[in-house]
Amino acid sequence: MTAPFDVDAFGVRVRVHGTGAPAADGALRAAWAGALSTGRGDAEREVHLRTDEPFDAAMERITVDVTLAALEARRGRALLFHSGGVADPQGRVAAFVGPSGRGKTTLSRELGTHFGYVSDETIAVDAEHRVQAYRKPLSLVREAAPKQQVSPQQAGLRGLPDAPLRLGTLLILDRADEYQTPTLEAVSLVEALPELVTQMSYLCAHAEPLQRIARLCDAVGGVRRLRYAEASDVVALMPEVFEPSAHASTWRSWPRQTSAGLFTTDAVSDAIISDGAVVVMVGDRLQVLGGVAPVIWQAAATGSDLDAITEDVVAAYGLPPRGDVRVLVGEALEQLLEAGALNRR
Repeated sequence: MTAPFDVDAFGVRVRVHGTGAPAADGALRAAWAGALSTGRGDAEREVHLRTDEPFDAAMERITVDVTLAALEARRGRALLFHSGGVADPQGRVAAFVGPSGRGKTTLSRELGTHFGYVSDETIAVDAEHRVQAYRKPLSLVREAAPKQQVSPQQAGLRGLPDAPLRLGTLLILDRADEYQTPTLEAVSLVEALPELVTQMSYLCAHAEPLQRIARLCDAVGGVRRLRYAEASDVVALMPEVFEPSAHASTWRSWPRQTSAGLFTTDAVSDAIISDGAVVVMVGDRLQVLGGVAPVIWQAAATGSDLDAITEDVVAAYGLPPRGDVRVLVGEALEQLLEAGALNRR
């Protein structure tokens, strides 16, 4: 009988149980060689290799099981980005965020042959902006055979630097064949938040989640977008990627107030104001309020009635070229109510 082993999944110690067959468990342990834990004591979570499906499929599935177990364990303790990442010798981590199809895995593996490979799955950032690695097995495509699970070392990826890991830059990926030369461009906080939030796990487990992300973006000098076609083309751009950015957006939090007016913002868990827009979290949904909506929302939240709200809109934007301004403001107010950004008292 072979013994279970522990792996480190972005700071969570997970115990992996095999089948008890030495050959199978040896292959399992070898695939997880990049994430083996050196700590002692009890694991926070445990997972078991399934025995009711082919071994190759079970090897692929257990990676998902470890990831989900670690995500749940880190819930509310770190910001969890669906992201790949690599680190420079100083420990600065470049995290690449984007939905499936943007090339996170390919880019992380290509850059991982030049820089310290951190993860192609999840980047966890704690309150001090420290990053814990997740060097899980990599899935290699084989002709006429199931995917093979190999360790980062077996895939030729570099080890981690000796320096502690800290988030150094946060990039949103945009991959298209038309981008012949990779480029970096600053992304405003209002533009970045919807893209970041959709690629995060358990965000609502944090108090003031939008402010938490905004402070992180400030710490790395703002979010940038990486436009590229081929992962290999990005290698030459990495010195610029790792250099500190200076494009942070100006923002402020919305001071939650108790109002005796007609409306409340009780359903809003957090809100920030930046670039003339208000970004709110309602449950697990993010909404960007633009145009006249920020004026309406802030006035309604502080106790104003429809007449006072209308006066604020006219003062900020003037009269509309057509239509009754009071009717138009009322319609916009109803939209905010339907979206849950406001509630009637």
